[in-house]
Amino acid sequence: MKQNEQAIINQILDGDAAAYGELIDRYKEGLYRHCFQFVRDEATAEDIAQEAFISAYTHLDRYDSTYRFSTWLYKIGTNLALQFMRRHQPRLLEDGEIDLVISSLPATDQLARDNEVRAAVSQLPLRLGQAINLHYFEGKSYEQIAKELKTPKGTIKARLHRAKKHLKEILS
Repeated sequence: MKQNEQAIINQILDGDAAAYGELIDRYKEGLYRHCFQFVRDEATAEDIAQEAFISAYTHLDRYDSTYRFSTWLYKIGTNLALQFMRRHQPRLLEDGEIDLVISSLPATDQLARDNEVRAAVSQLPLRLGQAINLHYFEGKSYEQIAKELKTPKGTIKARLHRAKKHLKEILS
């Protein structure tokens, strides 16, 4: 039986560093996939996920148990991935629209279409790609994205509109 997350965290905070391994085992695959969605490179996603685990461990005393540990951990991973992207993709971010893009693609198999769209999203400026990833690939609402990015909801809508416009150009 899996031990309660909060009990594991309490063990770690009480000095049992080895207990952190159980949290790593629970979330390593999901965190890696989450980071990969941003950076689209296996080695980089692994590095970012590892850095997120280290950061979470070092700052575990700041963890707010009113949230799920995975939510907090994935937020750390998101922030690290976005920092990486800012350093390696110094373009200013703009916005666009994905529904029209996907429906305008030839009717090939869904995986090929998803890969084509994701490749196109990776060509977008950082903020636009980020908005697309959060809204369409992670299923977050405008309100959730606005809160997470500390950006007005209207700005998020504008970014998504511009991103979809850019995607349509890239994919046409």
